[in-house]
Amino acid sequence: MNKILEVENGSDRCELLRRQGQLVEMLAKRVRELRTSKDSSIKKKGRLQALLANSMNNLSSMPPLPLPLNPQIKKTGIIPEKSSVFKSAMYPLLLTFQCSDGTEYPVIFKGGDDMRQDQLVLQMFTLMDQLLRQENLDLKPTPYAVLATGPMKGVAQFVPSKTIAAIMSEHGNVLSYLRAGYPDEGSVGTWGTEPGVTDTFVRSCAGYCVVTYLLGVGDRHLDNLLVAPDGHFFHVDFGYILGRDPKPFPPAVKSFCFTAFTILRKSANLILNLVILMVDASIPDIKHRDVHEQIQEKFRLDLTEEEAIKHFEMLLNETSYFTVKLDRIHDLTQQYWRT
Repeated sequence: MNKILEVENGSDRCELLRRQGQLVEMLAKRVRELRTSKDSSIKKKGRLQALLANSMNNLSSMPPLPLPLNPQIKKTGIIPEKSSVFKSAMYPLLLTFQCSDGTEYPVIFKGGDDMRQDQLVLQMFTLMDQLLRQENLDLKPTPYAVLATGPMKGVAQFVPSKTIAAIMSEHGNVLSYLRAGYPDEGSVGTWGTEPGVTDTFVRSCAGYCVVTYLLGVGDRHLDNLLVAPDGHFFHVDFGYILGRDPKPFPPAVKSFCFTAFTILRKSANLILNLVILMVDASIPDIKHRDVHEQIQEKFRLDLTEEEAIKHFEMLLNETSYFTVKLDRIHDLTQQYWRT
């Protein structure tokens, strides 16, 4: 902090950091209170909105303050009526910030979760996307912003979307959901949906198939797989990585999968070196594990390119009875919590 004071406008910068720290600590305290409260979700939401609306707390209106996720954006308050509490074990907050340019920026504030791992995974997704684009392959990822503000709290950009579970419940299938937002009755081969939306969905499915495989992202189920109305498919919640959970995919997705896997395999050493740098960061799934060997095994650098692709195809074609049953158990559990 003393170093900051020595630079131009240092005292002003320190004041901004102090205010940001105060805001984070206040939100973390409210998350803890809501998590331990026995109130219903509706009452928790009401308590949050009342807190935000109370002028004594200086939350609905505040002097411009840089958003930690993107310092270029200045927030001027939190909109109470557009904020809520998610119904999950940790009761994260959905907060909609009013920005100085008149726009709104929704975020998810979590307390009780180690978001450093999520931040690392999203950074790796961004790197892999850049590598793919260098080879002219755009798989339409959604690397939303994540910032761990402490070992057990953090904030993430909220991307308007719905979980696959919600889509199945409300629309019956993903195609009907996409068609509802972007209909095109004259389309050929895209079943009444705008071709660009269908292409985005197929490409993003392929992209996340490959990158989640390479990082061994686990605990995948229909409540952490999301689709935006414009077709962007993406994953959230990366509490378990360096595991394995291959699923079968249709031919169109497989084609993009093979291309993406081949491109990223060429940069395996870069990806391995960056992950190894995080070994001493005390991230749960990386600490005390041979990260280098685990990720190297995913790329199968011991095989020729043709052999590696065949191995990858075999994984894509696997169907696990056990994982299907686990998905069903998770669905039943979520239905219980929603009632």
